[in-house]
Amino acid sequence: MREFTDRDVDVRIDLATLVDEVSRCLADLGRGAATQAPKQLLPLNSGGFFLSLAGVVPRLGLGVAKWASYVPGTAGKPGRSTSTVIGSDATTGTPLATVTGMRATQVRTAAAAVAVARAVRADRPPRRVALIGFGPTNRAVLDAVLAVAGTVTEVRVVVRTEHSAAAARQAAGARGLDVLSVGTDPAAVAGVDLAFSATGATGPVATLEDLAPDGVAVCLDGAGTWRRSPSTPVLDDHVTHGHVPAVPRLVAGVEPVPDGRVLLDLAGSAVTDVALVAQLLRQAVR
Repeated sequence: MREFTDRDVDVRIDLATLVDEVSRCLADLGRGAATQAPKQLLPLNSGGFFLSLAGVVPRLGLGVAKWASYVPGTAGKPGRSTSTVIGSDATTGTPLATVTGMRATQVRTAAAAVAVARAVRADRPPRRVALIGFGPTNRAVLDAVLAVAGTVTEVRVVVRTEHSAAAARQAAGARGLDVLSVGTDPAAVAGVDLAFSATGATGPVATLEDLAPDGVAVCLDGAGTWRRSPSTPVLDDHVTHGHVPAVPRLVAGVEPVPDGRVLLDLAGSAVTDVALVAQLLRQAVR
């Protein structure tokens, strides 16, 4: 059985290829050609939680199960997340790979965010992008956006600390992009084509109506981080028993693409973990 770590994810994963495969896996789920169990949360004694997620993509011959945890921070001590993914043969059930570390989750989350946004506005590639928060997840999102969208000319970042602002400037500057770091000013998303939020906030941090008239917001921290009018379409990937959610159906082309501004609420799909494990295994045998 292959064992992969954070370093393997960084070295072996090509983001553009992953975005494409994530799109195909979500489309499989949307058409009923892949299956996924509802996400399960179990409490930890520390006030955190365990999380389990599982899915099967027959086209790739793979199934995965993820076992993760989160422990909230305390005074002087940051929160801590863990993740282990097991990939198995979808016919025999034989375990084929383990992937440990948080980079896998960050990278596949970023790939999914970009894949879904691209499906919504396939005919209008983004030029102005906003990142609300610049922790590890949105840093991965920036990499994924730039890997597939050569039209991006401006990146705006909303952060709470100068340390995060400096990290954003460095990350985008290395790619020849200008970063408008505006602290907590909500005007950062004014007129942007595409915005991603990954903040951990428990309340609204931005307003959807500030985006361009056909702008897309992808929230990786819950729909409650966006102020929006009651008429704004909100599409999610939340799997329940007997229900295929709107996001994979949209990617599959069986759900209509809404006009105007759209909010995409992504909690994470196991089939995107299948996409990542499949790419790791392909790279390992080359």
